[in-house]
Amino acid sequence: MTKCSGRKNERGNVLVYTVMSALFLFLAVGLGVDLSHLYLAKTELQNAADAAALAGASAFSLPNETKISTAVDRAMLVMNLNKYNFDNRNFNAVNTAETPLVEFSVNVDGTYMSAEAAAADPTNIRFIRVRTPTVPISVFFAMPILGSQQNLSARATAGLSVPGNVNFCPGPLAVVDCGALGAACVDGKGNAYHLAGVCNAGGPLPNPDGTACDPDKQLCRNCRYIIRDGSGSAIAPGNYHGLCCPNTNCDADWIRHRLAGGNDCIECPPVNPGDEVTPTTKTGVNAGPVKQGINTRFDEYTSSDLNPIDHPPDPNIATNGNAGITWNDYTTSTYFQAPSHEPAAGRRLLILPITPYSSWNDANGRDTVTVSALGAFFLQNKVGNGSSGEIYAEYVGDDIISAVGLAPGGSAVTNVVTPVLYR
Repeated sequence: MTKCSGRKNERGNVLVYTVMSALFLFLAVGLGVDLSHLYLAKTELQNAADAAALAGASAFSLPNETKISTAVDRAMLVMNLNKYNFDNRNFNAVNTAETPLVEFSVNVDGTYMSAEAAAADPTNIRFIRVRTPTVPISVFFAMPILGSQQNLSARATAGLSVPGNVNFCPGPLAVVDCGALGAACVDGKGNAYHLAGVCNAGGPLPNPDGTACDPDKQLCRNCRYIIRDGSGSAIAPGNYHGLCCPNTNCDADWIRHRLAGGNDCIECPPVNPGDEVTPTTKTGVNAGPVKQGINTRFDEYTSSDLNPIDHPPDPNIATNGNAGITWNDYTTSTYFQAPSHEPAAGRRLLILPITPYSSWNDANGRDTVTVSALGAFFLQNKVGNGSSGEIYAEYVGDDIISAVGLAPGGSAVTNVVTPVLYR
C-alpha cells in the first residue's frame, strides 16, 4: 500500500510518449504513402515515354521525306493516349507543336537534335528520345519533409534494332523477283513473267542507297506488285506462289487459316534469307480460301471457321472503292474506315519471303524454293470476286518493322528490324 500510494501524483507520462509516438508513426506512414504515390506516378510517366519512343521509332523505315515528321506525330499521339497520377490525368499541355519533347540522333550516345534539325538531314537518323512534360504530383501527408508537391518527368530512347537480331515467320505466299532479267524473265514454258510494278502517284521512290529504282526489275517502294498470281501463264503452274511449311497438310483450309492468321510462328518455323522453303504443289488456284483468309483483315468473314477474335481486322479497313488506298494514304489517314470488330495493328501488312526467279525455273520438278530476302507489302485493297484469286500489294520496304520476332540465336542474317528501347 505504501508503494502504490507513493505514485499517486505520477500522472500523464505515458500519454506524452504515446502522442509523440503516434505523431512519428503518422509521419512515417504518410511518407510511405506519398513515396508510393510518387513511385506509381513516375512509373506511369515512364510507361508513357517508353510507348511514345517506340511509336516514334516505328516511323524510321519510312522515306526520308516523311520519317521525322511522322515519328514526332506518332510519338505525341501515343503520349497523349496515356494518363498519369492513378491513370486519371491527361497530358493536357502536350500537343504535336511541342517538338522539344521529341529529339533525334544518329547514335544512341550522340548529340540529340530537334525535329527541325533532324528533318534537314534525316538520312542517318536512327534514334529518337522522348521526354514527357514535367507534371506536378501532390504530396498529402509528408509535406513537412517533401513539400506540397513534387515535379516529375520521364525520358526514353528508342530506335530500330540492327538487322538480323530476330527471326520471323512470313506469310505463305512467295514474291518472285526477276532481278535484272526484267521482261526477259520467263517460265519453263517460255511464258513472259516479270515484276511489272504499277507505281503510285510520284513514281517509285529511290533505293535506300539513293539510286533510281526500276519497278520492272526491282521491288520499288511506292509501287504495287502481284504477290499471288492467278491461273494462266504463271511462273510455276499449279503453285500460284503458295508456300507450305514442312510436315504440314497444306490443303485449301491450311492456306485460308495461314493467310487469315498472318505473320506468326504457330505452324511454321522461322525463315531467314538463304533458307529453302517448300512450295505447295497442290493443284488448283484455291481462289476462295485465299480470298476468305486475306479479307478477314478487312473485317469480312465469309467462312464459318474464321472469326474476328482469332483473326481480327486492321484498325483502318478503308479501300476507296475499287481503287484501293496507298501506303501513304494509310499512314496519313487520308482515307479511314474503322472496322466493326476489335482490331489489331499491322493487319494490312504482309511480311512475305522474296524468292529469286532462278529458284522457280523448274519449280514443277523441285521440292524447294530459296528465300533471298523478306519484304513488307501493304494490302491496298481486299481480294475481289472472281476465280483467279490474284492479290496485288504495295511494296513498303526491306527493313520490316512491327513484326513478330523470336529471340536471337540463329546464325543466319535477316533483314528484319524491330523498334526497341535502348534506355
